[in-house]
Amino acid sequence: MTESSQAGDDSIKVALWKRGLLLAFVVFFALTLYRYFNGELQGNAPWLWPLLFIPLLLYLMGILYGDVPARYYKLDSLKPFPTPFAYQYDRCVLALVALFSGLFLNFILLGLAMWHSSQAILIILYFVYMVLMMIELPTTLRIFRYIQHVNIIQYGGDLNPQTFKRAEDFYDPDQPDLAGQERTVRLREIYNTIIDEAKKLIQEDSPLNESQQLALNLAVRSGEAIKRAREAKKENDGNRFQANLLVLEALHSFGSLEVPEDLVQLRNTPL
Repeated sequence: MTESSQAGDDSIKVALWKRGLLLAFVVFFALTLYRYFNGELQGNAPWLWPLLFIPLLLYLMGILYGDVPARYYKLDSLKPFPTPFAYQYDRCVLALVALFSGLFLNFILLGLAMWHSSQAILIILYFVYMVLMMIELPTTLRIFRYIQHVNIIQYGGDLNPQTFKRAEDFYDPDQPDLAGQERTVRLREIYNTIIDEAKKLIQEDSPLNESQQLALNLAVRSGEAIKRAREAKKENDGNRFQANLLVLEALHSFGSLEVPEDLVQLRNTPL
């Protein structure tokens, strides 16, 4: 198993763990709410028991929906950017709102539990959740750094459909017929061109460091090439299809990108 595939497997495991935990708290919340309406919860301010799970649900949802950008921070696990920047930006904004809503709500409910002299176990749980959220907060703030980076690039005018050089501009119809060392040399040339483009997009005022920005820019480049290759195949534009496929092969050969299976199959399908 390669390093990139191992990184992908790890990200899947983390995602499943987060989803499982979120589901478990939904079940706990439903059961506690049922006990509350049945009058089984005793003590001062029993209504605080069902509310115990709401801050955690918000916090977990924020982490789950905001975790996507994290995988673009490493060059050794290059993945194509799956969604337009504008969509991902909106998603991360909502994730931050959910994260800080959960944190702020937990703080208020902890204060209410102490003010109402609730059962000690309830106060302890709210306090433990607050501590865990604060410990995790520096990690989740990478979502905020990502939003800042996207905002700088988007509204600074550096990232638009014409930012990257068209694959057709450095494509020769004879290139698909290249083989062996000649093909390797040409793929290396294309890869170096892509790297130069990605480096030019690095912003000094971005909260991401240079290697993180480089990985993100390459992820966007590969996602764009995938989209354009699929469009070219539908339009029977052989040159544009082959040109973008070569971009993906260059990133695969020297940048650990995995080319989507549908494009690998389409490559051998005549137009």
